[in-house]
Amino acid sequence: MNLTRLRWSDIPGLLRSRAEQAAATPLHEIASASGGFTPGVASTVAGDSGTRFFVKAIARHTSEVAEAYLREARIAELLPPRTPSPRLLWWHDDGTWIVMLFEHVDGRTPDIADLDPVMTAVAALGETPGPRGLPRLVDEFAEAFTGWRDIAGAASWTAVTATYPELAGASVEALAARETRWTAAADGTALVHGDLRLDNMILTADGVRIVDWPHACTGAGWVDLALMTPSLAMHGVDVEHLLDVHPLTRTVDREDLDTVLVAGAGYFVSRSLLAPPPAAPAVRDFQRAQAKALLAWLGLRRPDILTDRT
Repeated sequence: MNLTRLRWSDIPGLLRSRAEQAAATPLHEIASASGGFTPGVASTVAGDSGTRFFVKAIARHTSEVAEAYLREARIAELLPPRTPSPRLLWWHDDGTWIVMLFEHVDGRTPDIADLDPVMTAVAALGETPGPRGLPRLVDEFAEAFTGWRDIAGAASWTAVTATYPELAGASVEALAARETRWTAAADGTALVHGDLRLDNMILTADGVRIVDWPHACTGAGWVDLALMTPSLAMHGVDVEHLLDVHPLTRTVDREDLDTVLVAGAGYFVSRSLLAPPPAAPAVRDFQRAQAKALLAWLGLRRPDILTDRT
């Protein structure tokens, strides 16, 4: 997952000066993130008074994910104040660089031992109304959640089951048919992060803050939790029990939840088989691990889905 990241000093001087004007103080870097899937700047900077800020930035020529940074900046401006997220203080796009200045949040990435405050933040997010101006989940993920249909159309099932033998008893046509129902299941008006994982969170003394919002949209409030379960299952969390007791999912229609899980599995399986993108070479391994965890759980939760030969 680790890449060689750009640093605060790599940002052109004029843009650094504009960020300093927005912060009302000269800024110097005191730490740079070492992990992540992209090479952009992810640095903690401090002013003369010691006040800290967090900078995200990327140059368009360094990565094809630059548009995601631009989208995140625009979305961060729309997030309602109750959103459990650091505030965006300033951002600028000069056509070559995109730079964002956020409030700094003291904390660390949570782990499985921190699941209680994590789930509290997830519940708060799922109860937050989506602001005007965000796309609908069913539109934002329309191309992503076609994995089973893409595999069926490519007639590549034999190759898929060679990588995922747990699918040998399933019908790709049946999975593709169920996948088409995800839009009806997942539509809604709540704020949806769209890529919720522990590494997109910061555990602070006051709870968990959620970061990295380029995929934000509006949909059913429980979708983030449902799509987060593969990354939790990878670490041994009893996700079946979690969904049974969590306030966002304990009353959700089981068929709707299973349909979204099937669509998520199709996404992870299909994407994991693609060539690694240069800007995020480790993402396919991560997607494969999530696919394996989700299929293993689905095999226990709904064995009929993975053995449906109709």
